Amino acid sequence: MLEQGKHPNHIHSIDLPVVNASLPTIPTSTLLTVSPEGIKQSGVLSPRDFAALLHKQATRHHTKQIRLADPMALRQVSALADEMAKLSDSVHLSVMVGPRDTGGHPLKAPSALSGIKLAEWVDPEGHIPSFTPVLTAFSNAGIWNHLRFSAEKDHHLVQPFMRFAVTNPNIVHSWEIMAPGHSYLNGQTNAADTAISAYSRYSPLPGRPFWQCLPDTAHLLLYLSQYGLQTVKSWWIPAAAEALITLGGGLSYHFVAPQALSPERLDEICSMVEAGGSVRTKYVRHNLERAFLIAYVTEMDVVVANSSLKHPRPQFIARLKKQTGVDFSGYLERGYTSVRPEYRGMGLATRLLDGLTSRAGDRKLFSLIGEDNIAAQKIALRNRTRKVSTFISQRTGKLTGIWLPETTMGGMQGPAL
Repeated sequence: MLEQGKHPNHIHSIDLPVVNASLPTIPTSTLLTVSPEGIKQSGVLSPRDFAALLHKQATRHHTKQIRLADPMALRQVSALADEMAKLSDSVHLSVMVGPRDTGGHPLKAPSALSGIKLAEWVDPEGHIPSFTPVLTAFSNAGIWNHLRFSAEKDHHLVQPFMRFAVTNPNIVHSWEIMAPGHSYLNGQTNAADTAISAYSRYSPLPGRPFWQCLPDTAHLLLYLSQYGLQTVKSWWIPAAAEALITLGGGLSYHFVAPQALSPERLDEICSMVEAGGSVRTKYVRHNLERAFLIAYVTEMDVVVANSSLKHPRPQFIARLKKQTGVDFSGYLERGYTSVRPEYRGMGLATRLLDGLTSRAGDRKLFSLIGEDNIAAQKIALRNRTRKVSTFISQRTGKLTGIWLPETTMGGMQGPAL
C-alpha cells in the first residue's frame, strides 16, 4: 500500500508473504520502506526531523520495522540512531551504508547504534583490516551485517570480502551478489564455495543457514526484530528438512586416543586442522597418529571442532631450546585446535582445551600461539595459561609465544602481558 501524505513517492507500507509455514513465526508481516534520499529532496534535512518522520509513520502504520532503501554515510547512520533513541526504543531500522564509507583509512564505529537491527553494506571497498573494526562493533551491538555486491562489481574485488565473510560468520552474517533475475539468496553460496571448501572437503555440514531460505532482507529484518541477532544467526536448516535447528544445540564431546579413531574420522580431523591454514600440513597426520590424546566435537555426525595433546618431534624441541634456552623435553604440546566458522564464538575451543588439560594428569603442557593471534591469546588467558617465552617461527617467520598452564609453570616466570 502506497503511503498517502507529504512524501507519497518515498514511503511505502509493504505486506510480506509468509516464507514457510514451518519456520518460526513473526507477529507482523508489515514494514515501511523509506527512501532517505527522496525524503531529503522533499525538504527533511536534519536527523531530528527525519527521526520524527520515521517515528510518526511507524505509529501510523502500526509497525516498528523500517527499512531505509538508500545508502547513507556512517555519520548519518549514527546521528539518525541517536535521534531515534530519544523518541522511542520500539522502532527497529535496517540501514544501508555506501561504498564511500568502506574504503581507504580505518573506520571509526558510530557511538550511537540504538534501534538498528540490520546493516546492509553496499559494494564495500578498500582493505578488509580497515573495515573489520566497524563490522565487529556493529556485530557486538547486536546488528546483523549483510554484504551486498552489484553484479557488475569486479570479481577480484568481491572475492576477498566473500572469503572473509564465510570464514568470519560472527562478524559478517550474510551476503548477496545482485544479478538480473536473482532474488536475495538464489545461487549466492556458489561465490563463497571456494572460501569455505577447505572445511567441507571431507565432511560438509549438511544443510544451509536459515538466512539463505529467505527471499529478501526485508524478511530478515522482521526476524531480527522479533528474535535478535544471536538467535537468528544460530538457526540452521538441515539437508532435506523443513524444520530448523539451532547450531550448537546437539553437540557431542569426545576425548580419545588416536588408536580409537576410525580412519575416516581421523581423515576428517586432519582436514579440519589443515583447513585452519596455520600449521605445516606435511606432519599433521604423522603427529596425530602418535598423539597422546585427541579431542573433538561433533554435531549432525560432522566434526565441528578439534584439538589435541601431541608429542612434539625431537628436532622441534631442540630448535626451541636453541632459540629460547628452555628445554621442553617430556612436555606435551597442546595444539591443532580448529573450529568450523559456523561454530566460532560458542566456546568450543575453551571446553576442548579444559578437557584436555584435566586429562593430562601430571604431564607438563605447552602451547604455541602467534603474537598476532589475539583471539587465541584471549582463550589461553581464560584457560589460566601464561606466556613464558617467544621465538621466531621457522615456518611463518613470525614471532610466536610459548604458553604454559599456570599449574605447571613452577618457578618459570613469563613476560608481562
